[in-house]
Amino acid sequence: MYNILRLRDSVQGYISIIVSEDGEEKTYTVRVSVYEELGSPKKAAALTEENMHILRDADEYYRGKRAALSILSYGDNNAKTLLEKLCRRSISEETGKKIVGEMISLGYIDERRQLERLILEDSNRKLLGPRKIFPRLLAKGYSASDIKEVYNNLSRTGEINLHENKERLLEKHFGSDRDAENVRRILFKYGYDFLYD
Repeated sequence: MYNILRLRDSVQGYISIIVSEDGEEKTYTVRVSVYEELGSPKKAAALTEENMHILRDADEYYRGKRAALSILSYGDNNAKTLLEKLCRRSISEETGKKIVGEMISLGYIDERRQLERLILEDSNRKLLGPRKIFPRLLAKGYSASDIKEVYNNLSRTGEINLHENKERLLEKHFGSDRDAENVRRILFKYGYDFLYD
C-alpha cells in the first residue's frame, strides 16, 4: 500500500513526494511534469504499483543526473568512467547510460577534447610513443578509432613530432653517448618502434 504523506517543492521544476511504503517513509524527487503525469495526486492519495514504478524511475534519473553533474564538476570523465561511477552510486546501468547520453549531448563530456589533452601530455611532456599511449587510453574506455584519429590529426598538424620526441627522450637518457642496445631498450620501454631513425 502506497500513500502520499506530504508534497514539498524541491529545486525549480521538481517536486518531492514523501510516500508511506509499508509503514516506512520514502522521498522521491521528480520533475513536476512527472507529477502531473500521475494526475497531480494530493496528500493522503493512494498510489498504484505502476505509479510507484514511474516515481522510482524518475527519482533515480534525478539522483543520477545530480551525481553526474557533481562528478563532472570535479574533472573530466569519459562516458565509460562516468557510467562506472554512477553505477557505484546505485544508479542502474540502463538509467546511467541515458544520463551519460544526456551529458554528452549537453557538451559536458567531450571525449575528443579529452583525447587531445591526454595524447599531447603523454607525447610531448612524458615523451611516450604510440605503443604506450594507445593501450593506456583504450584501458580508460576511449575507442580505438577515436584515439587513432586524434593522434593522426595531432601528428598531421605538427603538435606531435615523433622524431623530435624520440630525440628528446634519448638526449634526456644518454646525451650523445648512445649505444644501439641502450637505444633499443629505452625506445621499447617508452613505446616507440625499436628502430631509431
